[in-house]
Amino acid sequence: MTITTNVLNNLQLNLAKISDPSRVDNETSSADEILHRRVNSEMLQSQQEILNYNDAVGYMQVADGVLSQVSKQTDELNQLSVASVNGALNSDQQAMINNQMQALSRTISQTINETTFNGRNVFNSDFNIMDRGINLSINPDSLDVSDQDSILAFQKNIDSLRSDIGSFMNESNSTIDSLSTKVANEALSKSNYEVDIAQTANDINKDKLNLDAAIFAQVHNTDALANKIHELLG
Repeated sequence: MTITTNVLNNLQLNLAKISDPSRVDNETSSADEILHRRVNSEMLQSQQEILNYNDAVGYMQVADGVLSQVSKQTDELNQLSVASVNGALNSDQQAMINNQMQALSRTISQTINETTFNGRNVFNSDFNIMDRGINLSINPDSLDVSDQDSILAFQKNIDSLRSDIGSFMNESNSTIDSLSTKVANEALSKSNYEVDIAQTANDINKDKLNLDAAIFAQVHNTDALANKIHELLG
């Protein structure tokens, strides 16, 4: 019975060891743990970068929408400027055109100075995100409605800004796509890691069942042997 008892005790100790939940953590290599933490960190960083770039795109969409309207007003200013030099106009007509130009100039200036995004004026500073930057500075005071060259220069400035904004948004959208793919891959990596841990736990449960069966068989065989010895000894 001593040998049988020792075997049973040993099997029971092994069973206790295998069924201990901490074994999952103990047998998970530190490299895997580091990888798991790194994946989580990179996912959070990538997700934050996506949010930042989405804000940047929103910022640029506001800027481009305003500049599109200002561009139309500036074009109208240019047409009025051309009309104002028509020698056939009388003084009243000249005054009416001048009033229209001054009103357009005030509207353009007010629009540019009052356009904000998240409480920040859009057109009075550089905009930077990560390693990308764009200068959206435009000075409405530089627009002189009495000088057609000034109007044309202002229009050219608007066209240049809109071109830069278009390029910036294209780059930002491309970056968002890349980051989204990266997040998806990181999520898959994290999922695979968690599946591995779950599989390890499942294997441990199988080991426990196998050991339970071994213990039962050992006890059964020991009892049978004891009965046979008892019969032989009469």
